[in-house]
Amino acid sequence: MIRAASVVELTPTSGEPGDSVGVEGTDFAVSASIGIGFGPEVAIADESNTIADTGKGSAPRTISGFTDYYPIKPGSFNWTFNQGGTLLDYYDNGDGTLWSYVGTPVTTVINYTSGFFSRTGSGVVEWDLLGSTVDYTTYEFDVTPAGLRTNSSGGLSGELTVPAIWNGTESVTVVDEAGNVATSDFTVEGSDVIPEPLTMGAIVLLSSAALVVSFYCLRKRPYNKHVA
Repeated sequence: MIRAASVVELTPTSGEPGDSVGVEGTDFAVSASIGIGFGPEVAIADESNTIADTGKGSAPRTISGFTDYYPIKPGSFNWTFNQGGTLLDYYDNGDGTLWSYVGTPVTTVINYTSGFFSRTGSGVVEWDLLGSTVDYTTYEFDVTPAGLRTNSSGGLSGELTVPAIWNGTESVTVVDEAGNVATSDFTVEGSDVIPEPLTMGAIVLLSSAALVVSFYCLRKRPYNKHVA
């Protein structure tokens, strides 16, 4: 059986920063946590996190941490850690689990809505954990209502607050902990947020003389992470 694609609807579909917007969704995972991102995607690279470790000799041994930002785009997470001098990479399957080229029997997970990630290995593990970094994609604003979860049918209902964002139409992305994703567009109006100008140079030729003209091109800053 093929599961239907997740769907999300916003009411209304336009408004100002600070407005409340209804969010209704269907065909998500049952009784799952939900995360909502507002605006463009933001790529995070080489983020170093505080890691909890049950320690050498523990059986099983678990190492875990949280990303600085979330929700996380399913399929984008990559975890690299230094296991006693050997770098191990774990890749996102897009369904809340991770995989590695190393065939050691371990359980690895990533929660897209909370940023929690962990690795639990069976048996006694005696290596030293020397470092850990993660790469992933998140969204410009996290507008997730506190405690939002789906119901027993995989539906969701809640309200988000439009963040302090520039005017224009942006995506609202809803993800669940199992990796289901749905998007809907929202048009921001009446905002006084000004995108940062990017100085660019243009050369205009006039007869035999060259005039250098500077102008400004408004652009968004997708690498600046905000929290609503």
